[in-house]
Amino acid sequence: MQFKIEKEVTTSLPDIKIGVLVARNIDNIKNADQTYQILFDQIEKTAQQYKNLNTQELPGANLWITAFTKLGFKFSETLPSHLALIKRIINREEISNISPLVNLLNTTSIKYKIPVGGHDLDKTEGDIFVGPNSKKLNFYPIGSAKTENVPPEEIIYGDAKSVHTRRWVWREGRKVMATDEIKNVFIPFDTLDKTDTELHDIALEIAGLLQKFCANSKTEFFFGIVSKTAPEIDLDKLTSIKPDPKIQVIATYPIRKDPEIIKALTGRAVEKVYPSKETLVNWLNSGRRLKVYQGFDPTADTLHIGHTAGMRKLRYFQQLGHEVNFLIGDFTGRIGDPTDKSSTRKKLTKEEVTANLKVYKEQASKILDLSSKENPVIVHFNSEWLEDMTFSDILEVSSEFTVQQMLKRDMFQKRLKEDRPIHLHEFLYPVMVAYDSVSMNIDVEVGGNDQTFNMLCGRDLTIKMLNKEKCVLSNKLLVDPSGNKMGKTEGNMVMLSDTPEDMYGKIMAFTDGMIVPAFELLTDVPLKEIEQMTTDMDLQAVNPMDLKKRLAYTITAEHKGKESAQKAQQYFESLFQNKETSSETLPKVSTGTSSIHIVELLVSKAHMAESNSKAKRLIEQGAVTLDGTLCTDKSAMIHTSSKGLLLRAGRQAVIVTE
Repeated sequence: MQFKIEKEVTTSLPDIKIGVLVARNIDNIKNADQTYQILFDQIEKTAQQYKNLNTQELPGANLWITAFTKLGFKFSETLPSHLALIKRIINREEISNISPLVNLLNTTSIKYKIPVGGHDLDKTEGDIFVGPNSKKLNFYPIGSAKTENVPPEEIIYGDAKSVHTRRWVWREGRKVMATDEIKNVFIPFDTLDKTDTELHDIALEIAGLLQKFCANSKTEFFFGIVSKTAPEIDLDKLTSIKPDPKIQVIATYPIRKDPEIIKALTGRAVEKVYPSKETLVNWLNSGRRLKVYQGFDPTADTLHIGHTAGMRKLRYFQQLGHEVNFLIGDFTGRIGDPTDKSSTRKKLTKEEVTANLKVYKEQASKILDLSSKENPVIVHFNSEWLEDMTFSDILEVSSEFTVQQMLKRDMFQKRLKEDRPIHLHEFLYPVMVAYDSVSMNIDVEVGGNDQTFNMLCGRDLTIKMLNKEKCVLSNKLLVDPSGNKMGKTEGNMVMLSDTPEDMYGKIMAFTDGMIVPAFELLTDVPLKEIEQMTTDMDLQAVNPMDLKKRLAYTITAEHKGKESAQKAQQYFESLFQNKETSSETLPKVSTGTSSIHIVELLVSKAHMAESNSKAKRLIEQGAVTLDGTLCTDKSAMIHTSSKGLLLRAGRQAVIVTE
């Protein structure tokens, strides 16, 4: 079987060279999702690189404008295939996941900015040529039962019976299209400015990709070149080539479409998905790999269990094979989110923030697999991009928002009514976190419903600056009976740095109405079981205390280990259910001195409070007793002895000795 380039083409375009790769015995069925991920990653790189250019401004486009003009085509109406692909990418139009072969050929076409085609050799009738349609062959369009008449002068790929592709590799015909059943494929790639060595390297890369994803033990690859000086080649006598086994391809991750995980991801504890739940579900079922993130501002020296609700969503994405980004807001944390704050937050120093975030990754590793070799979580710090922004950069980003847009926030409205100040940097906080999405090129952001405004700002900025949609997944929050969220500022959080006894005891302090929401948000207990809990509680068929103990044990075991959770449960039961408060059953704390300040005792020795301010707040709230006597003096000095004192702080109790 011959392949030739006719004189009419080489006369007009003397520099044209066509690389010819033949792949025999390929498997074009498996790995569609993996190869689409390679294609999608190339699409994203291209979208970022050329987002501000039109098609005519792309590198090398002038060569094709000149070539098409010489051949009598109108460039504005008839783009070569690679520029048509890039134009769709710039316009953020979908590039379909067709098959492994087509995905890899499209990837190569976009990367090298050349037309790359793929034709079924087994359906080819006679020799293949590139030249004018002087034989007046018909074209068989995909999806149509009718043929198309092709003008005699149009440059085509064709054989003795029909047109394979119109205008070189512009349109794929159904008679020789790269279907799932294709075994032997002819892959031409057209160039105007490449050397023979460069064409050989491109062929090796295509063959290497096919070897990785479409090969079996019988697969073989053959290569040749046609040009003005060598216009004809025998496809059965091409040079055998072996792809480099060390070929570097973009890391790929199998994308799972597990319906149960997708259902839990998009439904469990979710308040709302923007623009819609259907959009996110479609994305999850598309086979493309999504870039997902949640941000955590280190405004305290520990994460709390409320943060784990979002981490569970991130873990679902990780299990499905998507790219998960764990963002530590070391820059935005210096300002702090103004959400629900009646007054301006105290700004933190860089040193304070750095000290706060030391344990964040370790704590997050209890939920997320940060060390996964198959699909590792990527940890970012937003100082990577925010710290180096110039004033000009800030003006450009902030110009995408309006004052009216910022003033829609409830807490700003409240402050205006109460004549409280709103500082300008508080307007910049949502702008900065919005820019996080743009910098990381995010597809999906996860967060609590208190972050919806900030996340939607990120969605707006992504649409405006990247010309792409971004989904926002807003989770419900765990709130106490008064409607306050469990969080750092409210002082009622269960910290991930708490001792097992403290963590267990704080969860046991939840009201009955918080049990079911906590199971849904903070555990992996199946929803069917949680629904049964609701029914049982409504029918009074279960003791809420038993459910609460299960909740406390489940959460404590996840973060502290099963053995520690069991000891914490035994401690709670002996102290509060069995009323045992003897020195034998309580942990002992030695002060090393006969006199100690009450605040120091609570913070440094007994570890009943994480800060001096929290210790003082416990005293103010009447939560601290010594041998049964209420302690109300925040400056009291406590005198110890070898006998020991019974110190209580809320549900915690220890024996204090000298």
